[in-house]
Amino acid sequence: MTRTVALATTPDRADQRRRTRFQTGMAVAVLVVCVSLIAGMALFILREIEDLSSANSDNVQWSLSQADVEFIRFQLALSQAQVDGDAEHLNLLRRRYDIFYSRMTTLRTGTVYADVRQDFEFTRHLLAVDSFLNDVMPVIDAPDSELLAGLPLLTRKAQMVFPDVRSMSLAGLSAFAERSDERRTGLISMLVVLAVVLAVIFSGLVLFAYFLFRLYRLAETRADLVVEASEHTRMIVSAAPDAIIVTDANGRILDFNPEAQRTFGHSRSAALGEDALTFLFADESADDLRRELASDDDAPTRHFETRARDKAGKIFPAEVSVAREGGGAQLILFVGDISRRKEAEEGLTVARDRALAGERAKAEFLAVMSHEMRTPLNGMLGTMQLMRDHKLDERQTDLLDRMERSGRQLHGLVDDVLDLSKFEAGKMTASRKPFSIGRVLDGVVETAAPLASAAQNDLGWSWQGPEKDDAIGDARRLRQVLLNLVGNAIKFTRGGSVDIEVECLRDGKTLEIRVIDTGIGISSDDMKRIFNDFETLDSSYARQAGGTGLGLGIAQRLIRLMGGEIGAESEPGEGSIFWVRMPLCADGVEAEAVPAAEVEDRTPSRSLDLLLVEDNETNRFVARQMLEAEGHRVTEAVNGRAGLEWAEDRAFDVILMDVSMPVMDGPEATRRIRAGGGPSSDRPIIAVTAHALPEEIEGFEAAGMNACISKPLSRAKLMTTLADIVDGAGAGQSGVTAPSRADLIDTEQLDILRAGLPEDRRDDILQRFIDETDQTIARLSTDTPEAEGLVARVHACAGNCGTFGAVALRAALAGIETNSKRGTPITRDQLTALAPLWQDTRAALLDHIQ
Repeated sequence: MTRTVALATTPDRADQRRRTRFQTGMAVAVLVVCVSLIAGMALFILREIEDLSSANSDNVQWSLSQADVEFIRFQLALSQAQVDGDAEHLNLLRRRYDIFYSRMTTLRTGTVYADVRQDFEFTRHLLAVDSFLNDVMPVIDAPDSELLAGLPLLTRKAQMVFPDVRSMSLAGLSAFAERSDERRTGLISMLVVLAVVLAVIFSGLVLFAYFLFRLYRLAETRADLVVEASEHTRMIVSAAPDAIIVTDANGRILDFNPEAQRTFGHSRSAALGEDALTFLFADESADDLRRELASDDDAPTRHFETRARDKAGKIFPAEVSVAREGGGAQLILFVGDISRRKEAEEGLTVARDRALAGERAKAEFLAVMSHEMRTPLNGMLGTMQLMRDHKLDERQTDLLDRMERSGRQLHGLVDDVLDLSKFEAGKMTASRKPFSIGRVLDGVVETAAPLASAAQNDLGWSWQGPEKDDAIGDARRLRQVLLNLVGNAIKFTRGGSVDIEVECLRDGKTLEIRVIDTGIGISSDDMKRIFNDFETLDSSYARQAGGTGLGLGIAQRLIRLMGGEIGAESEPGEGSIFWVRMPLCADGVEAEAVPAAEVEDRTPSRSLDLLLVEDNETNRFVARQMLEAEGHRVTEAVNGRAGLEWAEDRAFDVILMDVSMPVMDGPEATRRIRAGGGPSSDRPIIAVTAHALPEEIEGFEAAGMNACISKPLSRAKLMTTLADIVDGAGAGQSGVTAPSRADLIDTEQLDILRAGLPEDRRDDILQRFIDETDQTIARLSTDTPEAEGLVARVHACAGNCGTFGAVALRAALAGIETNSKRGTPITRDQLTALAPLWQDTRAALLDHIQ
C-alpha cells in the first residue's frame, strides 16, 4: 500500500521566513545607518552656521577696526591734556586709556578671537601693544601732577606704538578673513557631501520602497498559494484512500477526514477531542502504539502495523504511518485497512507451502520411482550378464545384445530423471578434487568410440595452446556432461567428424572445452530452447534421433553447479559447436585417477568368503551367481539387521552392503558392525548403491565403508573392486592371507614387455628393476607412516611394478597411496607387509624368466 499526501512543506516555509526576516532586518539597518549619518552631518552644519552667526554678533571685524580708532582717540586725549593740563582732560585721557586697554584685553582673551590669535603677525603686534599699555599704566594711574609731568614721555611712546596698533588691526582683519573663507569652503563641502548622502538615502528609500512592494507582492502571492495549498490539501485529505487523523501531542483528535469516518464509522464531530489511541485502536494495541509514539526515535515519519477497532467493535489489521508536525506539537496518523492484503498474503503463503510441498512430493516420488524402476532393471541387466556364461548361438547373442542395449538406455533415462529430481531438491553438489583432464577425455572418447564408428564419424580430442593436464573439480560430473555433448554430436552427424578441443584460457584458471561436429546444425529459433528440459528439436514421430530432451538441461545444471557456463553456436547445414567454460585449470596438482570407459579387468588373488547384504531377491541372485562363478563363497542377508547379526557371528573377508534397505539401511548397519567389535568389525565393507552423489559417498566413508560400486553390477567392476580391496588396501591386515605365487605376477604383461625390449638388454633392465625395488621396499619397510616422501616413493614403485607385471605388490602399494589421498591413516602393518610380498614376487619373476 503506497500513500503520498502533501500536507505541507515545513522546511521550505521555514527557509522562506528566515530569508524574509533577514532581508527586512538588513533594510531597516541600512535605513537606521543613513538616518544617523544625516543627523550627524546636520548637527555639524548647525554648529558651523552657529559659529559664523556668533562671529557676526561679536563683530570681530568691527572690534579690530575699533581698536585702531580707540588708540587714535587716546592720542587726541593725550594731545588735549598737554594743551589744557586741567583735571577734566586728564580724566578723559585716563578714560580713553581704559577703553583702549579693555579693547586689547578682549582681543587677547576673547574666544571669538582665538582663530585670529593663531596668526603670528597679529600676535606679535598685540604683544607690542600690551607691552606699551603695561609700561604707561603707572603713569596713567599716578596723581594728576605726575601724570601731567609724564605727558611728553607718554606722547612719544604712543607715537612709537601706533604702527603696531595699525599693523595689529590689519593683520587681525586679514587672518579673520582667511578663517572665514576656510569655514565657508568647509561648509560648502559638507553641504555637497550632505547632498550626496541625501541622494544615496533617497535612492535607498526608493529601493526600500521597491523592496517593500516586492514583499507585498510576495506576501500576496504566498497568501494565494497558502489558500490554494490549503484547498488542495483539504481536497487530498478528503479524497485520500486512507484514514487521516490529526492529533495534538497528547493524542487528542483535532481533525478526522471523510475516509476516517468511513473506516471507523465515527462522525467527525463525535471523534474530535477523543483520545485517538483508545478511541480507534484495540485495547491490546493501544498501549503498544502509545509506547511506539513516545519513543525517542528522531525519524520524521514512522510506519508500523497494528490492530484497529471500528465503531461496531470490529477488530481489523491496520497499517499506520505517523508524521510529526511543529516539532511534535501535532501528529498526523495515516491509517489503512489492510485486511484484504493480509488475506492475500495468507493465501500466497498457503499456495507457496502447497507448491513447495508439491515440489518435495514430486522430487521424492521421482527418487523413489527411479529407485524402484532401477531395482528390477538392475536385476534384468545382471541376468543378461549371467546368460552370457551359457552357450548361445549367434541369433540368441544378437537378441541378448539388443536387450542389453535397450536396458542400459532405459537405465540412463532413469539416471537422468533422478539427477533432475535431486538437482531441483537442492541435494546435488559438486566435488573439488584433483584429476587429469587427459584421462577424462580419453575415457569420453573411448566410451563414445563405438557410437561414432557406427555412424561412420571420426572422433578425437586435442589441446589448443599450452597443455595443462592437471585440474581441480568434479571429474565425474564433467565426464557426464561431455558424454552427453559428444553423444548428441554423434547422434546428429553422419559420415563426418566430432572433434573435442581443449584450451586453458589466458587467465590461467578457466578451461574451455569445445565439442565441434559437422552435422546437420541448429536453427537460430531452436538455439533459444535447446537447454530447456524435455525439449527436442524434432518432436515428430519420424524424427532422425531419439532422446527425452533432458540431456542438455541436466548438462547446463551440472555446469552451473560446478561454477561454469555452457553455450552453443550453430548454423543449419554447417554443424555445431558446444562449449563449456569452467574454473578447472590448476598447476602443480597431482591428479587422481579418473574412471575411464574400460577398467582393467582384475580378480582377487584368492577365493573369498563374502557376506552379501541385499533386500532384493533378483539382485541377490545376480550377485551370487557372478561371485560363485569366480570361485567365491557367498552368504546372503536380506536386510541390514540380518547382515549385522552375520557379521557379529563370523569373520568374512569382504562384506557387500546394499545402501537402501528396509528394517536397517546399509550405513547404519556398517556403523554398528564397526562399533560392535565382532569378528568382521575390521573387514572391508563395500557399498552397493543404484545412484550415489559424491557427498553421499563421503557419508558412506564416514560410516566405515571402504569402497562403493554402482548398480547394475558389472562382473568386471565387481571383481576389480574386490581385487583392489583385498589385494590393495587390505594387504597386510589381519585375516587376509597373502596371494599365491601364481597370482603374484601378470605373466602375460611380463612376456609382452620382454618381447618389446632389445634381446641384449632384457636381463639388464629386469635386474635394474629388481635392484631399485629391493632398495625402495627395504626403505619402506623401515619407514614410519609419517615419514617424509613416503607417498612419493610408494607412487614411483607402484608405477614400476605395473610395468613389470608385479600386480600383487602394485595393488598393495596402490592401497597405501589410496589411504593417503583419502586421509585414512597408513598403518605400520601395511608397510611391514611389503617386504615378504616383494620377496615372493621377486622369486616368482625370476622363476618365470628362467
